[in-house]
Amino acid sequence: MAPATQISAPTAARPSGNVDDGQSRAVPSTDSDVEPSCSPGQEHQPDTDVTVALSRLIRPTKTEIASARRKLHLKAATIGVVAVSSYSMLVIAPVGVAWRVVSAVVLVFAVIAIATGVMHDANHGAFSRSKRINRMAGYTLDLLGGSSWLWRIKHNTLHHANTNVVGLDTDIDQAPFARMAPQQQWRPWHRYQHIYVWFLYGIMTLRWFLIGDFIALARNRVGTQTLPDNGRGHHVVALFAGKAVHLGLAIIIPLALHPWWAAFYLAITWSVGVLLAVMFQLAHCVEQAAFVTSNDHVRGQHFADHQLRTTLDVQCRVPGVRRVVQFMMGGLDFQIEHHLAPGMPHTIYPQLARRVRAECDALGLPYQCHHSLTAALRSHARWLEHMGTPPSPEASVL
Repeated sequence: MAPATQISAPTAARPSGNVDDGQSRAVPSTDSDVEPSCSPGQEHQPDTDVTVALSRLIRPTKTEIASARRKLHLKAATIGVVAVSSYSMLVIAPVGVAWRVVSAVVLVFAVIAIATGVMHDANHGAFSRSKRINRMAGYTLDLLGGSSWLWRIKHNTLHHANTNVVGLDTDIDQAPFARMAPQQQWRPWHRYQHIYVWFLYGIMTLRWFLIGDFIALARNRVGTQTLPDNGRGHHVVALFAGKAVHLGLAIIIPLALHPWWAAFYLAITWSVGVLLAVMFQLAHCVEQAAFVTSNDHVRGQHFADHQLRTTLDVQCRVPGVRRVVQFMMGGLDFQIEHHLAPGMPHTIYPQLARRVRAECDALGLPYQCHHSLTAALRSHARWLEHMGTPPSPEASVL
């Protein structure tokens, strides 16, 4: 059977050049909360060609990908109907307070599903075979107040190519507010980060909308990556247009109809922010994930091994709950598979996970998985507390 895709690891040590084509570059513990794939006593001995080996052994067929995309498109249509209906009920329909509260809760979950199940796939080039359709679906992030252009640089180029690499992966760079990696500097207030960081997660989306994207434009970079010149004017126009539409739909129109809207908007925005942030953090900012420096081997033949060491899946064993979790997380519960093949629709990851785990077992590679959603949450909370502990009495404080 002909291969439909393969894992392709980046070869440069640092991202540079034109990074915004809407496609992903990387295509293709002893803790009781984690289930390691390797048998007890079995050493992890990475194959020097592990990236090539996994690519050959786990790749799906064109038929499997087409079937997964059909499921994804049906899911996206369902999410769209729910989002429009809940927004209309909340903002336009003449209903009582109870129905508005219910509509607000439904809208929160609809927005999260758009972000994880539509926007995320589209900006990885996985939603459709068409670049144009991927770009249009990716603009859902702009409608939510962010910037799909800047997100592709931050997420595809910096995070996926440098997962948990301190100094390059902007997803783990929350300084000075939080310390996510052992190599990062400790500050006194980090002692309490396991308490206050949940509130900060909630304002993530509001920060994107109000200041984060504008700061990136003013500095002409995201993290270590200089913003590319190719198509810059178009992307900047799209950024401002998206924020204008979000301002109108999410603030101006509702506020004109309902003087109480500000409280609803802040509650919805905070809820979306905290849930999305936590979903992304459970795979990487936990006790069992590795954190490395830019001097470590993370590219080329080491790429797949690096992704396996820095990424965890989240397993949910309760049948009914599992379906809900998988629907809402949009593949973020299968982050190992996503990091090995981000160009694949997330609806194929449950099927792909069985192959990845089997091949990791056969090759003696690590395959770490939280055995439940609550176990993943506990691990992240413990990691936050651990990183808030002074590394040594001589730790420097600026």
